[in-house]
Amino acid sequence: MNNRLKRIFSWSFLSVSIVLIILFLYVSNRLVRQLESEERAKIELWAEAYQKIIMADANADMSIELKIIEGNTTIPVFLTTPEGKLIDSNNIVIPADTAGFIAAKIKTLTASDNFFEINIADDWKQYLYYDESVLLRELHYYPYIQLLVILVFAFLFYYMIVSRKQYEQNQVWVGLSKETAHQLGTPIQSLMGWINYIESVECDVPKEQLHDIVVEIDKDVKRLHNVADRFSKIGSEPQLTPSDIGETIAEVVAYMQKRVSQHIEISAQLPATPVIRPLCRPLFAWVIENLCKNAVDAMTDGKGRTIHITLFAGSRANGRAVVEVADTGRGIPNNKLKTIFEPGYTTKQRGWGLGLTLAKRIIEQYHHGIIEVKSSTLGKGTVFRIEI
Repeated sequence: MNNRLKRIFSWSFLSVSIVLIILFLYVSNRLVRQLESEERAKIELWAEAYQKIIMADANADMSIELKIIEGNTTIPVFLTTPEGKLIDSNNIVIPADTAGFIAAKIKTLTASDNFFEINIADDWKQYLYYDESVLLRELHYYPYIQLLVILVFAFLFYYMIVSRKQYEQNQVWVGLSKETAHQLGTPIQSLMGWINYIESVECDVPKEQLHDIVVEIDKDVKRLHNVADRFSKIGSEPQLTPSDIGETIAEVVAYMQKRVSQHIEISAQLPATPVIRPLCRPLFAWVIENLCKNAVDAMTDGKGRTIHITLFAGSRANGRAVVEVADTGRGIPNNKLKTIFEPGYTTKQRGWGLGLTLAKRIIEQYHHGIIEVKSSTLGKGTVFRIEI
């Protein structure tokens, strides 16, 4: 998963979390309001039933009213005189300090309008107070519990993302150090080889041969300069200038061919006319070299070990140039195709696992192109495709 997809996923997760929190709070508050209305309606009906029972004749049928009174098994209620003296209660525990408890409850329930005035006669009134049921009280806290659970999951997700990012950063730093050694190793070994050769030959080496040696040494010295230049460009936005892609590929092929096994053939098929595109040549050359080196490492002993680079100019309607790097190596398993560009991926015992990650960054972030595996067959080889 590249950085852009990670950002999209992170923002999507955050947006969904916020929407869910708002939705949960809205639904929960709506349920609370509905239950409050239902409980008030039940207590209002309870107050009417109580009033009818108090004012009814001795022979009146009050069975329905009694069922209403007895049907309240969840809502705490109590009746008082106008002076606040307790008359009766239901579903509520009255402590020993009855007067103090009732006075405090009356003050609280009056402020929330949780009471009814029952007119029994002109000079005879009672007050019915009711409190929230256990279910309603729990519903008040339910949204906050939901919010806490969501925040816990969000924190765990954030911690997972940060941990993974830290792991990837560590992989990148380790990979960079090994990549530096790997990049410097080729020209250094080549220079040591030329030095050993010069020391082993006699002083009367033909001038033409010495000239060829000096040319190759000069190439390795320039290579060391290019390595330093490449790493300096990785941390900043490189400047792209119109350059011939074919010329850059030809230079890489010429340099690599003399520095790989003589049993491996590196060739290139390039158009007759220049293919000019905005390039950072040192970095683009690095990508081609990395693909070639990976191909060399994937080669097994035997004949037919080839790396072939093909350049197509504007093969698609969008006019992009296409570079294909094909090898006859061991291929990539299907289950690894989605992870080969991630830091740390390697099939080598002493691998650094950063070459393809850097190649992807150079092509997609710096050159706004595409790099992908076009095809890969186990035991036959792999074809990488670059559009730029």
